[in-house]
Amino acid sequence: MSWIFLSYEMSENLSGYGGGERIKIKKARQMCCGDTSNNTEFGMPTHFGTHMDFPFHFSTKGKTASEYSAADFVFQHIFIQELDLRDRSDKLINAQDLLPTYPSDTDLLIIKTFYSHLRDEEDYWKNGPGFSPEVAPALKLSMPKLKAIAFDSISLTNFQNRELGRIAHKAFLMEQNLLIIEDLNLKEVNQKNKFKQIIVSPLRMKDADGAPVTILAEREDD
Repeated sequence: MSWIFLSYEMSENLSGYGGGERIKIKKARQMCCGDTSNNTEFGMPTHFGTHMDFPFHFSTKGKTASEYSAADFVFQHIFIQELDLRDRSDKLINAQDLLPTYPSDTDLLIIKTFYSHLRDEEDYWKNGPGFSPEVAPALKLSMPKLKAIAFDSISLTNFQNRELGRIAHKAFLMEQNLLIIEDLNLKEVNQKNKFKQIIVSPLRMKDADGAPVTILAEREDD
């Protein structure tokens, strides 16, 4: 067995949602310039790179990061669905895209849209896949133990359907109590992979509406 990352390294090269703000990295101290140590400072939006949305993101009554326990971020029943949307004109994932059945004990659903392969292109944020609100109750009905959904596009909201995306966020986060993990690196992952467990480790910030995450996956199929 081996562990792999499913999250991106933070970099100023990563684009943000809507082409918006990126991480800012500054070398505050450098030994090559005579300082006694190397020190780096950074500033970034909470919804940047591989990150998690908490219910407070779209509702003042929603749970913040502080209201979750460590166990909420450990997943042991993972299912991967491949859904190649690169050449499809309609990038909105709807109920017709879902499988007839899923394993009922699934606690983390990973949907690979193959947009990881376009991560460095403008099309990634400008025309990436999004989800219809109807998907949330359909998934929870099929997988009652589902805790989170994760995927390799920049947001649950397709940039061309932002109003619908806001409704979809509320459907997942508030109505179905499902965490959302966006912008995964799934280039080396396919639906044949088996994971013993996945740990999603958010940067801990008090009462956060979202947070960058490091995702560690333990493979069974090496």
